[in-house]
Parts: sequence; structure tokens; C-alpha cells
Amino acid sequence: MVDKSQDGEPKKETIWSFPFVALMCTNFFQSMAAFMCNTTLPVYIDHLGATADIVGTVVSAFALTALLIRPFAGPAFDSFSKKRLLIIAQAIITISLFLYGVADSIPFLFCVRLLHGIGIGCSGPLAMSLVSEFLPISKIASGISIYALAQSFAQVIGPAVGLWLVDAVGFSPAYFLSSAFVLVAMVGVFFLKEPVRERLPYQFKLNRMFAREAVSKAFVLALLAISFSCTASYLVLYGYLRGIENIGLYFTVYAICLIVTRPLFGTLADRWGAERVLLIGVVCFAASYVLLSTVEDFARLIVVAVVGSAGFGACAPLIQSLALSSVPVERRGAASNTSFTGMDCGMLLGPVIGGNVIVALEPITGSLVQSYATMWLVMLVPLAIATIVIIYWNVKRARE
Repeated sequence: MVDKSQDGEPKKETIWSFPFVALMCTNFFQSMAAFMCNTTLPVYIDHLGATADIVGTVVSAFALTALLIRPFAGPAFDSFSKKRLLIIAQAIITISLFLYGVADSIPFLFCVRLLHGIGIGCSGPLAMSLVSEFLPISKIASGISIYALAQSFAQVIGPAVGLWLVDAVGFSPAYFLSSAFVLVAMVGVFFLKEPVRERLPYQFKLNRMFAREAVSKAFVLALLAISFSCTASYLVLYGYLRGIENIGLYFTVYAICLIVTRPLFGTLADRWGAERVLLIGVVCFAASYVLLSTVEDFARLIVVAVVGSAGFGACAPLIQSLALSSVPVERRGAASNTSFTGMDCGMLLGPVIGGNVIVALEPITGSLVQSYATMWLVMLVPLAIATIVIIYWNVKRARE
């Protein structure tokens, strides 16, 4: 039955509501903290004397605990208050960010990173699942893409603020400030009125932990995240080796471009289908890594940011919307958990693979800079596999 307005005309569905806007604001402040931390942490670990492979191991450690918590957390997402669970997850993140500020050794950072992963493993899928409950089904793709814009705005200033604070006053103030941002995000969640929905009983069963319908989406997200996580982990160090100044502006330009590409891709996905639009995004993503391997100055780095903005940042929300749309509303917690599990797998493997590739190639290439450049090209392999799967989705869609 179609809802109608008072004059008898069909009511236009919209994504905009107070809960949606509130969750976008929450997403912004939490993303600010994440980007400040993720950009500065590799530099901090390097500052403590770690090699590239150790940097990758510590940076990606969060994904290990995020993965381990998912089998227990997945059924809880559809059984208990998502609002309360989200607040608990954000509290864990707040504590972790504060502890980064007092850490003074690599083993300590590694342990804190593991704690951080528990919060990350729950907060992302909880927030994504919760926001989907306030969206009309016909607007899922565009709604999730616009919701993800909050991350884009945070990325405009988060990395630059983090790097600026490190240069100006040191690492600890940067992490203390990022911890304060998550506290602000928690306040936004307190004011939410959670929608009434059927809550399934808590059962430690595979179909409650994960959604079978979303597994292929999680696999593609894992492949994309392998490549993307290497950018997050090694781009700043690569830029320093190349002698490129103002490296933080890369993230600013990238994020500004996302403000255009994310809603554009979301609108096109609602109109043409997310499967078709994803092909464009993956091609752009791959092109950015080819360009990154040849970067020698700031101007070329900015070109990489522009092209890459249509990559992981624009594709990930579309894949997540496909995962959420593949199940009934009462199982969206499991679907969201599944898609984020794929992302965590990629985030865990990517920096470790990238770091070991860099260390292995340095004696062969004779240059640390060249080993970094070659590593970017190696990251095309998971993107090629993802492209094959997305082509299969398009063929399957055309036959239906």
C-alpha cells in the first residue's frame, strides 16, 4: 500500500529525518577521531623505530579482535538495543584512543590496538544497521551513501588536524583530542529514539552471526579493503620518502572529492543498479594505484586523490547497501555484521601483506622508495579479483 499525503497524492519518500541527521553527526565525530588516529599511528610506530612490516602488523592488529568479537556480537545486534550496544562500543573506542596518548612502546601500542578493535568491530555495523532502519527501502543505496558523507567531511580535516597536532605539540594531544571527539559522538546517540522492531532471541548460531545472502558482498569488500588499507597505512611514509610536503592535503582533496562522488554514485545506483555503478568505481580505484606507483611530486599525488575518490570510499557504501538490501529488516544486524567482517579481513591482511612486500622487495629493487612503488602495483591483484566478482553480479542481474 502506497502512503498518501493529505491531498491524496502519493507521499514522496525521503531519507531525511531527525534520527538520520543525528546519526550522520555521530558518524562525523567518530570518523574525525578515526582519521586523526589512523593517519598519525603509522608515523608514531615508525618514530618508535619499527620497520615497515612491524608498522603494518601493529596498524592492522585492530582487525584481529574486531573479527574475533563478531561471532558473539552479530546475534546481539538483532536481539538487544542497538542504541545501548553502540554506546558501549563507543566507550571502548574512547578509552583506547586515550591510551594511545600514554603509550610509549610498540608492545603497549599493539595491546591498545587490540582493545580498539573490539570497539571498532561493534560500532561500525551497529551504526550502519541502525541508520538503515530509518531509511525507506527504495532509498537504501543513496541513503547509505549520503550517511557515509559524514566520513568524507571528517576526512577533509581529520588527517590534516592529526598531522598538524603531531608537528605542533606531539602525538599525545592528538590522541587525547580524538578521544574527546568520540565522547561527543556518544552524546548524539543518547538522544536517539530507537524504532520499534521485532527482536530475535539471542542465539549463538551461524545464521544469527552472519547473513549467507551477504557473504559475496563481504568477500568483495575484503578485496577492496586489502588495497585501501595499504594506502591508509603507508601513504604518509611513502610521501615522506618521496620528499613530498603537505602530505596531509592528499586526504583533504580525497575527502572533498568524496563529497561529490558518494552521493553521485548512490543516486546512480538507485537508478541503474549498484552492480553496474560499482564497475566504474573499481576501475577508478585500480587506476589510482597505477598512478600512485609513479608519484614523484605533490601535483601527481593530488591527481591520485581525485581519481581514487571514486574507489573504495564511493564503492564501500554501495556494497554495504547491497548487503543490507539482501535480507529482511529484522536480520540487517547480521547482514551489516557480515559486510563489516569482510572489511575487517581486508584491513587485517592488507597492511601485513603490504609491509612484507616492501621488506621483501627492498633488496631486489635496491631502493626503499621503489619497493613502496612496486607494492602499490601488487595491490592491483585483489582489485582484479573483485572486478571479476562484480561482473558476475551484473551478468546474474541481467538474467533475472
